[in-house]
Amino acid sequence: MIWTYCEQWNNLTEAPMNSLTPEQAQARHASGELYTAVASADEHSTPALRVEMRLETGYATVIFMDEHGRDSLDYTFTLIDGSLFLETATSYDYGGSEERGGYADAQRTESYEFTTEGTIRRTVEVDGEESRESRHGIDVAGNWESVPDFGTYDTLIRHDRT
Repeated sequence: MIWTYCEQWNNLTEAPMNSLTPEQAQARHASGELYTAVASADEHSTPALRVEMRLETGYATVIFMDEHGRDSLDYTFTLIDGSLFLETATSYDYGGSEERGGYADAQRTESYEFTTEGTIRRTVEVDGEESRESRHGIDVAGNWESVPDFGTYDTLIRHDRT
C-alpha cells in the first residue's frame, strides 16, 4: 500500500484537503493533532481506506472505501487510558447505485456501538426505517488496540474484527 497524508479527506471531491508531507503528518501524530493517512494500491488507483487520527481529542477513525469512493465501513476508536477502544462500527450498503463519493446516499446502514462494560447496541436503518436492539455481557476484550506508531496502522485497519 502507498500512504499519502493530508489534514482531512473531502468525500465530495474525493481528494485530500491540505496535503501534508510525511514529516508534517508525523509531527501531527506526535502532538495529537488531526491528520489523515490515505492508502491506495498504487499512485493511480482509487483510495482503499483512510485513517483519521486526532489523539489530542481522543479518537481515531478507519474508513474503508469502495470502488466508487464511498464509505463502505468505518471504525471509530476512542482513546481511553492510553489505548484505543473500538466504540462504533458502521457499514453502508448503496444497493445498485454507482454514484460517486459524498454524493451517494446509502440505502442501508448497520451500526454497532460498544461500551467497555460489554454492551452492544445495534441499529439498522433501511430506507428511513430504523430498528434497534441491545445485548449485554459481551466480551469486548478484542475491541482494544494499542495506539499505533506513525505509519504502522496494521492493527487498526484490520477489516474483519470478529
